[in-house]
Amino acid sequence: MRNQQILKLFLVLIISITYIMSFSHFGALAYGSIMSEHDEFAEGTSIGSISVAGQTPNTALQLIDEQLTKWLNETEITLKYMENSTRLDLSYFTFDLEDTISQAKNGQPNFAKVELEPIDEILYSLSPSLTENDFHWDELIAEIIRSAASVEIGSYEIRLESYLKDASKSEPHTIAEYKLQAEYVEAELELFVGKSIEIEPTSQFSLLEFVDDEIGAVSPLTLSKIATGIYNVFLPTNFDFIERHISNELPEYAELGFEAKADQDLKLDLVFSNPNEFSYLLEFEKKNDDIFISLKGPELLNKYVILPEDKETFKPKIIRQFNPNLGPTEIKVKVEGKEGQLIKVFREHRDEKGAVLKKELVAEDFYPPIHRVEVQGLIIKEGDSTIIPETDTTAGNNGEDSSNSTDDEESSTENPTENSDQSNSTNEDDLWGNENELPK
Repeated sequence: MRNQQILKLFLVLIISITYIMSFSHFGALAYGSIMSEHDEFAEGTSIGSISVAGQTPNTALQLIDEQLTKWLNETEITLKYMENSTRLDLSYFTFDLEDTISQAKNGQPNFAKVELEPIDEILYSLSPSLTENDFHWDELIAEIIRSAASVEIGSYEIRLESYLKDASKSEPHTIAEYKLQAEYVEAELELFVGKSIEIEPTSQFSLLEFVDDEIGAVSPLTLSKIATGIYNVFLPTNFDFIERHISNELPEYAELGFEAKADQDLKLDLVFSNPNEFSYLLEFEKKNDDIFISLKGPELLNKYVILPEDKETFKPKIIRQFNPNLGPTEIKVKVEGKEGQLIKVFREHRDEKGAVLKKELVAEDFYPPIHRVEVQGLIIKEGDSTIIPETDTTAGNNGEDSSNSTDDEESSTENPTENSDQSNSTNEDDLWGNENELPK
């Protein structure tokens, strides 16, 4: 009996010792296994654009901190609203890297913990009328934070229009319109009526390319009228002109500073670019025999005011030619002459409150004077006196005496007086004598 009690006691002791030893051994293994999971991140773990697989929390924190320093130095985030844009100062972001590491989930991508300070001042700089209530605010802020939470170096652009509650601001409006009056409308202009041209975002438009592809051969006069109309509707916008030409003489259908010349044979084109993120439509319509050219698309935020300034005029000179068939006092006006003109065209960028943001020179147009050409009879000497015909010098001789008005004509392209100079000896009037020739 006593032996059985001793045996039972012995068995209890053996079991207890075995349990204690097993608990110590396997508990240590379990603890080590748990601790190893927290000491090193598992395969596939990343924070933002940085992989931290196999890294300890301290090493991962150091890696993320280095990446954040690079990100702050090399990343740009631009907020855009209509045609305005501003860079977001990265100091608006606050990063909590320690919380990022402690909350990181093993084996999967994670994002840095970021908070964004209020950006009311940024909104005001883009448009004084903007407030949080104009946007789906939570979605906009989440998008801005996402660009930072990845800690990925790069350039980010966020368009605020995408988060507007009122989408009507992006709907088409008539931005500008030009009217070509019926007296200047010829049948060839009908080729453009009903046409609609899409000016795609951030793209260039060439008038000659469009005409070659969609219209065909067009006379220089018709094409220049179309070019002038298009030029006028894009002037009061933020579109940029790349190529533009003018005539040597201001045509009747155009105003000084607002003309554009185009010619397929001479390769004179009108080219401009759309800097906006929206498409615009250029439309041609006919109403009551007038041709209307209009620009339609999302309304521009700023106002663009066209200012013609610094106008100058240049009086023509008088060119005298001699014809033996005319009497000594007889004078005929071959070319009436016309004043030359110079104008500078500026474009002011004004914000919604009318404050001037920028003033730029768009064009400086010069039309040279067309000199007056007079044909007169020969001067006849009688004894000691000389008979000199009376001349009408009121038509632009700059106030000089007629004896000084035989100066050389200044050369200008397409100037009708050039042709008269080149054919002095062979013209149909049988004229003789040159501009600088002394009276005979």
